[in-house]
Amino acid sequence: MSVEAKHISFNHNVFIIWKPEYNLGIHIVDEQHRGIVSIINSLYYAIQNKGGGSALKPVMNMIHEYTRIHFKVEEEFLEKCDFPNLRQHIELHKELIEKMSKSEKDSGWASDPRQLMDFLKTWWIDHICDKDRRVFASLISENK
Repeated sequence: MSVEAKHISFNHNVFIIWKPEYNLGIHIVDEQHRGIVSIINSLYYAIQNKGGGSALKPVMNMIHEYTRIHFKVEEEFLEKCDFPNLRQHIELHKELIEKMSKSEKDSGWASDPRQLMDFLKTWWIDHICDKDRRVFASLISENK
C-alpha cells in the first residue's frame, strides 16, 4: 500500500472533523473543545479497528475527566468576565455531565458503541455550536 493510500484510509477513521466554524475565539476554550473531539475520534478509531471494547472504559473516563476540567476552565473564564448568566451555564454543565453518566448506565454502549458515538457527537457539537457559541458571542460583542 502506498503512503498516499494509507493517508486516505486514516482520514476515514475520523468521526468528527473539526471545522473552523467550531472555533469560538477564546483560545483555551477552543483548544479544549478540539481536545475533547480528539478523544472522541480516538475512541472511534479504536472501535473501527476492533479495539473499541478494551478502549471504551478508559476513553469514557478520559472524556468524563476532561469534560470536568473543561467546564471548570470555562466557568472560571465566564466568572472573570462577569458573565450575567453564569449560574445557568454552570447548571447546564451539571445537566450535561449527569446526562452523559445516566446515558452511559442506561444504554447498551458496550454492545453497540455506535449509540455512544452518536451521543457524544450530538452532545459536543450542540454544546460547542449552540450553547457556547451564544455565550461567547455575547461576551465578545460586549468587549468590542
